[in-house]
Amino acid sequence: MKHWIRLNWIAFQRTLGGIVRAPLSSLLNLLVIAIAAAFPLGFYLLIASAQGVIGKLPVEPQLSVYLRTSVTADEINTLKQHLQADTRLAGVRFIGKDEALKQMQASVGSGDLLAGLTDNPLPDAFVLTAHTDASPESLEALQKELTASSGVDQVQLDSAWARRLQQLIAVGKGLLQIILVLLAVALVLITGNAIRLQILTRRDEIEVAKLIGATDAFIRRPFVYFAAMQGVLGGLLACAIVWGARTWLNPAVEALARSYGQQFSLALADWRVVVVTLVVTTLLCLLGASLAVGRHLRQFR
Repeated sequence: MKHWIRLNWIAFQRTLGGIVRAPLSSLLNLLVIAIAAAFPLGFYLLIASAQGVIGKLPVEPQLSVYLRTSVTADEINTLKQHLQADTRLAGVRFIGKDEALKQMQASVGSGDLLAGLTDNPLPDAFVLTAHTDASPESLEALQKELTASSGVDQVQLDSAWARRLQQLIAVGKGLLQIILVLLAVALVLITGNAIRLQILTRRDEIEVAKLIGATDAFIRRPFVYFAAMQGVLGGLLACAIVWGARTWLNPAVEALARSYGQQFSLALADWRVVVVTLVVTTLLCLLGASLAVGRHLRQFR
């Protein structure tokens, strides 16, 4: 056991020594690994941030039907019965002008805002909820039918955009999976190429070690440690890059969201995301190192 620990400690020291002797090339390798890992990490955090906001949006397609100010009670009742009998609608809710005024005063937080008006300027309205499987064509046809109805001033289709946004997030998730696969292959190739260059520069040393009886495990160990250190440090640097980009972009993103009356900010990676990033980058680097070392060790036999 002590002998095994001693061999691993020697390999670890040799790895550190190699990094110290070539700091520039080691730093360049770390930057390449970090940038490759930062892309999917940042894209994942962007999707997670957007998905958190979209989860609060209504996904059922809704239509707001605003009535004319001259509409009569009979016309309202007739339209209500017609809407309740429509099989395309899952819910019908009538909002009178007085109720709408109260909701508006509550939302702005001031009861004196409309005190100077002699009449209520808000119209009566219906809020219609369509079935979730309703097609955009059927919703547009319903919108045209209601616009032509007696007493109707305007019909606005509200929540269809939320469903489109959800579909866009689904596309983003698929794109994230493709990026993860491509960058995983890139990390394996990058690490394998770095290990291959190290093996070529130490070829004479490896040949002498094989002649005096060094095992494959002894020769492989420093390269494995180097790949593991590159993976861990590259993952940490990737998290730092994403954190810096988030800190730089967040004020502009929050200001843009506020201009649309929304609250949105880019999410910060928690410790679990950081751990997963470190584990994945380390495993990919180890895979690249194992492939490169195994291929070259077979040439020394």
